[in-house]
Amino acid sequence: MSRAYRIAVKENLKRIIRARDHVSTQLEILEVLPKDQMADLLKEELKRRGFEEQGQELVRSQNGVTVTVDPRAGTVKVEAERQESVELEGERVGRAWDDAGPNATQMKDQLRKELVADLEKQAGTKEAELQKSATDALEAQLADLRQELDRAVNRVTAEALKQKAATLGAIKEMTEDAESGALTIVLEV
Repeated sequence: MSRAYRIAVKENLKRIIRARDHVSTQLEILEVLPKDQMADLLKEELKRRGFEEQGQELVRSQNGVTVTVDPRAGTVKVEAERQESVELEGERVGRAWDDAGPNATQMKDQLRKELVADLEKQAGTKEAELQKSATDALEAQLADLRQELDRAVNRVTAEALKQKAATLGAIKEMTEDAESGALTIVLEV
């Protein structure tokens, strides 16, 4: 009479998974002054808003989201990045007609192959969850960032208009409504 042997295999999977999502856009800046002067005004306004200079670009990172602005080109790149260390382990059990012969070896190989495929699938699921987390973080920041950048561009445009008006004549009267962004300049030419 034959007897079946219990064959068990264990596997561990350790991996660092990364997820990244980004979006790029262009700022709409009126060229009231020459391009270099407009870029300098934008650069100064963004510095006041917490951006730091890194070469020709201005960068701000918070909550895993990095905003990069090129004031010369007027481009904005928003990037969310997530990273997580994943440790998965599993065990598979099967039966073979021998405990150390070809049947047991074949069964171990098959069980190990199935287990590794299952662990890879679990890691893929974790990676998809992490990707969703990065996308959600990006989307959460975009609405507020759009408003902030619009306000910065409005401030830059107002400052450029003030400088341009000063070159055209003597400023007689200037009123500015910070709430609505309205600016009225009366010049004496």
